[in-house]
Amino acid sequence: MSRRVSPELALGFACCRWPRSDTGDAAVRAAAGGAIDWERFAGIVARNRISALVKDALDRAGVEAPAAVAAQLSQGQSNAAFTSLALARESIRLQRAFDEAGLPALIVKGAPMAMLAYGDLGRKESWDIDLLTDEASVFAARRLLEGLGYGMSAPGGLDSAQFARFVPHAKEAAFLHPETGITMELHWRLVDNELLLAGIGLESGTKAVSLGAGTVRTLAHAPLLAYLCVHGAAHNWGRLKWLADVGAFLGNRSAREVESLYRSACGYGAGRPVRLALLLCQRMLGLPLSPDLEELLHRDRVVAALAGNVLAGLEYGDARGEHVTYTQAYLRTRIGYFFMGRGLRHVARELRNLWVAPVDRTHLALPQKLAFLYHVVRIPSWLLRIGARLARKARTR
Repeated sequence: MSRRVSPELALGFACCRWPRSDTGDAAVRAAAGGAIDWERFAGIVARNRISALVKDALDRAGVEAPAAVAAQLSQGQSNAAFTSLALARESIRLQRAFDEAGLPALIVKGAPMAMLAYGDLGRKESWDIDLLTDEASVFAARRLLEGLGYGMSAPGGLDSAQFARFVPHAKEAAFLHPETGITMELHWRLVDNELLLAGIGLESGTKAVSLGAGTVRTLAHAPLLAYLCVHGAAHNWGRLKWLADVGAFLGNRSAREVESLYRSACGYGAGRPVRLALLLCQRMLGLPLSPDLEELLHRDRVVAALAGNVLAGLEYGDARGEHVTYTQAYLRTRIGYFFMGRGLRHVARELRNLWVAPVDRTHLALPQKLAFLYHVVRIPSWLLRIGARLARKARTR
């Protein structure tokens, strides 16, 4: 983690420290005291979806950004608060609807995470709702969502038979409400590689979280930490908001409490992703750790290398570039998958996940006896998708 970061990204790190403190305020002032390209900083803030945290941190530390940047941050803060309230209301509606229908449901991340990490809804920027059910209930859940006005948007246009072929080989589908513009992701699994979150789901511990106008259920603290860290690592921590949420979730706890929570999370198979998150939170967000845990993190050379990979990804494209398919940042993320767990079983699962394409199983209906043909069409199907993507890109130029 010796890799140096730009002054603008370092200021973003300082603004994401939680809870607020005099030490944190001093870190913000020190980071802002260098040669800051404020236009670039504003772009970094927007891409990482941390406007509310940054505006709050700069105001508290007495740092004045240029007028145009300050206006942009204020607008981002207002937008985040408005969206967060709308998503919280919809999360309550969905929880109630699933409960009344007798369908299992947990709201993960989103509004309950905002309350657990920051104590209010306005500081965490979200754009969708993540709802976890189980595979046995997913078809009834789809009908319920459609009855509530949602339509499946990704993958789109699947009939019942296609959806039935899609579910065993995927973990989620996105639904869009055309009137409210709210996107929700229906999960029936939390990860593609189940070795990383063994035992986490509807059957693991849960916690009720009040959102003011109602209550939703989410994962209990230890499985929630494990899931947040695996989710962040799966995206190479490509947005600071994900790490800021973990840092805030842990920041109000003592170093010993953090260590205890870490050891509980490791019991689900997420040891390396959790160690990576803790190392990043310590180095980037000033999270205090116990000496024993700090020593443990520093002994894991793979975690240190992964942390450097995260920083390189955050700096990609002048720290404002999106990590779209086949960019350098995207490839860094894919390579990181193979180091999230240990042993040949983990590598084999990741290779399987790379090879199996749910879209092939969905749109090509083959009888069970001919299922081996999916492997035959995998490469030409992939090449056709690449060609279509390149053609669309050429038409937009």
